[in-house]
Parts: sequence; C-alpha cells; structure tokens
Amino acid sequence: MAHLIKLEDYISRYQFDLNRYPSQYTRMKKEKWYYLKSEWEQLQYDSLNINEKEVTEFMVEESQSFLKRLRQWMKGNRKEPEECLKGDNRLARMSLEQVREEFLQELYYSQLRWASSSLLEESSLHPQYKRDKWLKFFAQQVPDNFFLLYKPVFFIKRAPIELDIILISPTEIHCITLLNGHEHSVFEASSDRFWTEFIDETRKKKISPLVSLSRMSGIIKPILQDEQIVFPLKKIVLSPTSIIDNKMQGTNVEFIDKRTFATWAEKIRKHPSPIKHQQLKVTSLLLDFCDTASEDLEDEDENDPI
Repeated sequence: MAHLIKLEDYISRYQFDLNRYPSQYTRMKKEKWYYLKSEWEQLQYDSLNINEKEVTEFMVEESQSFLKRLRQWMKGNRKEPEECLKGDNRLARMSLEQVREEFLQELYYSQLRWASSSLLEESSLHPQYKRDKWLKFFAQQVPDNFFLLYKPVFFIKRAPIELDIILISPTEIHCITLLNGHEHSVFEASSDRFWTEFIDETRKKKISPLVSLSRMSGIIKPILQDEQIVFPLKKIVLSPTSIIDNKMQGTNVEFIDKRTFATWAEKIRKHPSPIKHQQLKVTSLLLDFCDTASEDLEDEDENDPI
C-alpha cells in the first residue's frame, strides 16, 4: 500500500519526519496482519478440532442421548463450535479473503488519518475521500515503496495551485491526470486545448488533460532544478474505463486506457526497488512547497493503531 503522504492541503505527519513514518507504518501494517491472520487460523483450527471430536463421539457412543443432543444442535438449540470458543465471534465465521478485505478497509481509514493529522494538529477530512474510488486504488494497489500525493495544493509565488496526482517511485516521478469517461467513451487525443469525447453517436468537447500535466511538470521541474536534483519525470494520462485514440506525434506523454490499464497497474505493483535516499530527498523537497491548513489537536496518540 502506497504511503499517502499528502492529501489536498491537509496536515500530514509525513511532513514532519519522512524518514521515520514510512518504516513505522509498514512495520505496523505487517504486525497487525500477522496477528490478525494468526488469530483467524487458530480459530479455524480450534473449530475443526471440535467438529472432529463430535464425529468421533458419534461413531463411538451411538447412544440415544447423543442422538438427542445432535438433534438439538441441528435445531439451533446449541451454540456453534466457534461460539463455544469466543462467543459471537465474527472472525471465526469469515473466510481468509473476507478477513483480508476488512483489514485493507481499516488500513485505508488509517492512511486517511495519517494524511490528515499530526501529533499536534489535524485537518477536516472531507467524507468523500472515504469512498473515493481512485484514491483507494492508488493507496491500496500501489506498493509501499511509492509515495502518493493526491490533489496536493502547492504554494507557488504566494498563490495556492491544486495539482492532480503525483506518484513518486524509487526511480522516477509519475505526474498523473485522470481522464474519466463512460464505458463506451472514445477520446480523440490532440495537441489542442480541447479533446473530443465520442459516446455512441454523440460527441462533446472536454478540456485536454495535457493542460493539467503541463501545469504539474511546470511546477515540479523548476523546484528540482533549483536544487540541482536530477530525477526523471513521467507524464501520464490515465483513462481506466475508456479508450484513447491517440493522434499525437512525438509527445512525451504516456497514454493508459482500458486496453493497457491492467498491464500498467501490474508493472507498478511489481516495481522491485526499495525506498531510496534520492526518492526521500525529492519527496521531502516537494512537501516543503505544499500548502497546509490545520488546527490544533488536544490529544493524539503517536502510535495510532491501524
């Protein structure tokens, strides 16, 4: 799961110690999953032993008293095996995949907390982010050797400027603009300010995503150049549900649509490099230019549980 280090202009604990919090979060995540999975496995094992014991008693005793007890069990007059272990325990009745899904959901909420609070301050998290499909995708499906800035607000020349998505890998910066369309949409890509979206037999104009990408690269590149940092920057138009009919020549923009989205996402997930020093340096520098709006927080647990 990518480290969500900046969300809009919210305060983020990553801003205060980028060297500490990524490793702390990764460690907490692994430990929590280890203990949760171990507890689930133990409940499954104990439940299996109880079932085996009942079968053995049935084969050995074959008594009327046992048959009566078995009938009562089948009528629901007796607690199920996992209830004998831990009362009404949801965990014992869930599949491992269900346990994992709930764990990922709680982990996502924890990511949102870390991206909207520090030890002393907090920002007002908009409820939309709890169900934001693409924020959840980048936060959950991208591995934790990436840093994610989602709609960050940069403060440049005394003016706040909202960008789209910045994904920082160990080896490069991905500037990403989402191009949302319908399932049957086909976008005609051009160098103009407006693109054309074809939906069945209709067409409409849409502001070119290249405008947003140019703004992002126009802000990030000078920041890196002023510090004499060389770090590759890649510009991506991402349209996971639609098709992009690219008619542009010689552009340095990567177009990812529904035909190539799965391959692109798998390549991101399998990025082999660990977090690198240069990546941390670049990320810290960009965070210095991010705007922040927050208010004091009376009590905050430093070891915020996942």
